[in-house]
Amino acid sequence: MTTYVLRAGKLVEKAKASPRTEKAGAFSYMPDIEPFRAPSRRGEILSSRKHVRDFERAYECRQVGNDMDPTKPRY
Repeated sequence: MTTYVLRAGKLVEKAKASPRTEKAGAFSYMPDIEPFRAPSRRGEILSSRKHVRDFERAYECRQVGNDMDPTKPRY
């Protein structure tokens, strides 16, 4: 199956297209998260980033990973 990409407002075959750069207005797509059980007593299922944000606000908690500074407030 042929894959197409958007270049200068036109669809071009991906194999023939030049790579996008930041100067050319490159963008990225990040799919939604896989549902997971929240680490709380209630064990809620969180199935989207919005659910995670709402959960963190409601319980005053946040995820900590290697790309976050836990000493800074998130919002």
